Amino acid sequence: MKLSTALFNLIFIFLGISAQAQINGSSWSDIKGKGQGELTCVYYQTPGLVFEEGGQMKGVCVDIMNEFQSFVKEKYNVNLEFDFKKKVPVFTDFINTVKNGKNIMGVCNTSITNERKKYLAFSPAYMNNPSVLLSNGNAPAIKELSEISSNFSDYKAIIIKGSTHEKYLKEISSEYYPDLDIEYANSGSEVNAKLRSGEKYFTLIDFTEYFDAVRNRMDVTRHPIPLSELEDQLGFIFPKGSDWEKIWGEFLTPAFKESVTYKKILADNLGTSFVNLIR
Repeated sequence: MKLSTALFNLIFIFLGISAQAQINGSSWSDIKGKGQGELTCVYYQTPGLVFEEGGQMKGVCVDIMNEFQSFVKEKYNVNLEFDFKKKVPVFTDFINTVKNGKNIMGVCNTSITNERKKYLAFSPAYMNNPSVLLSNGNAPAIKELSEISSNFSDYKAIIIKGSTHEKYLKEISSEYYPDLDIEYANSGSEVNAKLRSGEKYFTLIDFTEYFDAVRNRMDVTRHPIPLSELEDQLGFIFPKGSDWEKIWGEFLTPAFKESVTYKKILADNLGTSFVNLIR
């Protein structure tokens, strides 16, 4: 009897924690009907794309969201605000927070993949995302993947757990470096911390994390290896079935991404040299 009661209490506590962890917001249809409301957002801090500074949210994603705000006002006469409810520091937790939420939007550098489309909804891509092979600054330069096992013979790889690069790195390891020692990180900042640690590390990482390394004047080397097959697209994410997906589809069109406004957003947040890299 005591064991059953204890088990019941544990289940009750677990369910309570799970319920508290879920983040719920308002649907587009509800907000459209009222003519006003808030889109609830969670974010994974991403250099240049979404971050908090001086109590304000900034970055490419935030500026695009502001344009979306103007779009729904002009087209539907809806006064929309954004409520950044939570910063999620671990990428896999960020994905699960959106997946298990209701009527919320996830903001970060999330790659659009067929696998993720099974449990998430995506906006159209807001930016393409080149991959970068990055290492400590004193690493011997490599120009072909076949050189990894020799030039990085005493190096370890560090990769963000749950990222698309985890899969790519394992494929590269299988073909070119079967004995590669792979370590895992929860975020790009952890990866960059390893690169600046003085130990011998290299990584496959998003362009945005490379942007952060350069901005912070880290001693890193970007290796000129063609990685076009690893280039993907970044989108805002929603729980599966969210009606926010459709209205974002109306806004994030090819025409918007060719506009002067969009190009200025990229240049203002990333700088012209990085804009040229992601086109």
